[in-house]
Amino acid sequence: MQRLLFDFLFFSLGGTVGVIAMCILQAGRQSDRKMMELKGEKKA
Repeated sequence: MQRLLFDFLFFSLGGTVGVIAMCILQAGRQSDRKMMELKGEKKA
């Protein structure tokens, strides 16, 4: 029983880390797009 709880804890922790990583990547992608838009506006 203790092993099952231990495995579930690590499974939940891994899922949480995965979701946080995806959010960080998405935020980085959005900021890259915003920077490209700003650079494009300055050149035009």
